[in-house]
Amino acid sequence: MIKFTEILKIHNIKELYDYQKEAIEETDKGKNLIVSTPTASGKTLIAEYGIVKALNNGGRAIYVVPMRALAREKFGEFKIYKNFGYNVLLEMGDLESLDVETLKYKWLNFDILFATAEKMDAILRANVSIKGLKFLVVDEIHFLGSPDRGSVYEILIAKLRKNFPDIQILGLSATIGNTDELAKWLNASLIQSSFRPVPLTETIETKKDLKTLVAENLPKGNILIFTNSKKRCENLCVDLSGLEIFKNTDYPKPEDEILNAIESPTEQCKLLSDLVSKGISFHHAGLTNKQRELVEESFKNGKIKVIVATPTLAYGVNLPAHTVIIEKLIRYTDRGMIEIPVLEYKQMSGRSGRPKYDKEGIAIIMANKSKEKHIREKYINGKPEDIDSYILAEPNLRFHTMSLISEISEVDEILKFFDTTFGMFRYRNPEAVERNIINIINKLKDWKFVEEKNHLLNLTPVGNRINQMYIDPLTANRYIKIFSDKHYSGSYDDIDTLFILCMATEILLLYISREEEDDILGEFLSREKSGYLEEIGGDKYLERFKTANMFNAWINEKSENYIYSEFNASPGLLHQKVEIGQWLIYAACELGKILKFPQLKHLMEMHVRVKYGIRRELIELISVKGIGRVRARALFNRGFVNKEMLRKASVEEITVPLKSKKIAVDIKKEVEVI
Repeated sequence: MIKFTEILKIHNIKELYDYQKEAIEETDKGKNLIVSTPTASGKTLIAEYGIVKALNNGGRAIYVVPMRALAREKFGEFKIYKNFGYNVLLEMGDLESLDVETLKYKWLNFDILFATAEKMDAILRANVSIKGLKFLVVDEIHFLGSPDRGSVYEILIAKLRKNFPDIQILGLSATIGNTDELAKWLNASLIQSSFRPVPLTETIETKKDLKTLVAENLPKGNILIFTNSKKRCENLCVDLSGLEIFKNTDYPKPEDEILNAIESPTEQCKLLSDLVSKGISFHHAGLTNKQRELVEESFKNGKIKVIVATPTLAYGVNLPAHTVIIEKLIRYTDRGMIEIPVLEYKQMSGRSGRPKYDKEGIAIIMANKSKEKHIREKYINGKPEDIDSYILAEPNLRFHTMSLISEISEVDEILKFFDTTFGMFRYRNPEAVERNIINIINKLKDWKFVEEKNHLLNLTPVGNRINQMYIDPLTANRYIKIFSDKHYSGSYDDIDTLFILCMATEILLLYISREEEDDILGEFLSREKSGYLEEIGGDKYLERFKTANMFNAWINEKSENYIYSEFNASPGLLHQKVEIGQWLIYAACELGKILKFPQLKHLMEMHVRVKYGIRRELIELISVKGIGRVRARALFNRGFVNKEMLRKASVEEITVPLKSKKIAVDIKKEVEVI
């Protein structure tokens, strides 16, 4: 047993806020809850109360978040529960860890589980035995309205409600427009409050420039600046770094770690390292995970005073600042320049004001005088947009219907399940949805992923493996159709295989500018099989070709700096695509094992090459722990072409190409036990 008063004492909390007291009362009644209050207002404490209550009743709790960084952060906050004898588990991992085969025989021995939504959904697909689940926390529940990830949140909530009818659900969010609708869907009590422990002052600045605002506000505390593109983040950082306030700093910086976060630092890495040494940094999707972690930690401990970021930071880890400056309220989309949602502004401005550090938070919107009234009405005084549902969009419906067939064998029961989703609650158009679901089931049967016997649905062996690998059935069908095709069984080279890889719905393709379009088209047409590739690639075949060429540069051991300059793919973007790419090739290999693809060996080699960024001759060396793409190449060039040669060599001989005796000793130990 654990007393909640002990938790309050650990957090040095002497009195609860009014909305917290109200939420705790509702929790004691066993009610589901939606809690919508500003950022940094103490919502996590309500989650702790519900978790303690579940633990004391002999139950378990799951805490679901949308992003890995947030999962790590929350897991760190709850480590104190280990001191009370509870098992606190973190499950997120990379894409490969979503493979159900890696989870299938695993008993999740936890009391409190922290997981990303995708990982939790994969766990449910694996039919991993979870008993005694009594409390579910859905953090950042407004992510239900995300076109990319919202459907996983939604299906996860619906599945857990079905599998655990008595589960108590707590949804947390700082910004929701239609909170009442969400609460009705979950049959939940709604707790709303505008209370902030640190008052927020929101202003519109129409006269002062950014340098002046930074110089005026930095003495009060650290600053977050939000802008609308990665390139502008970097340019603003360079511009601001010339301010006198960033000169002659005398505290240690992590610039060397940032520079060496990848094996061959790019120009972006060098720029980031130089800026961090001055106490300022940019933060966007182009950074590697390690670089982001270093920047965030340095901002929290005061080594970095200013971060210029794209809005994704507002949805991530808890990174508050004294002052938030929104430099742009517009962004470029496929529909041209548009204003950002109110919800996004609320997320950004909500980062202002650090509890225990600041007496107030300041949010400043930079704008033209002519826009001041509009901005005040829409953003400062306005209400966030309603969150929508995307689960009924065909790609999501297809992906989740496939999953449900592994659990539910009757069509009517599948239709009833979708009746419990937020999408059906909102739109109430069952006839159209039913037609779409039945059409999808028929398509899955045509693809031989699903079979029907005696009016009962079951996944075929291929369909079951697709479901386990957490990929879109459409992607799987494309791979099966092409990799089984007689055209492919011939002499297709690496770039052709990578082009087919890029036909997956999961891959975001590289952008092609007007300036490079003719060159890429010319290069594409020079391919021997360009007609066939154009036919199977559809209207995005040039974007697929450019993305395939980026992968080709990677597996031919081009440096990250080369790929950055040649394809405008920053290290973070490259590593994201490599993670997805190697996972998809692995999925193709798994399908090939079942369906006997003629070039399965080639695909299996390609999986390793995409994963590590190596040529074919390094595959054996890369299998040794401690040997990466750079070390493997150094060893190979010195004549060590396989593990047997490393076994026979002395530590001194291995040290020469690696330039480190310690690493050579470690590698020698590895090859001797293999």
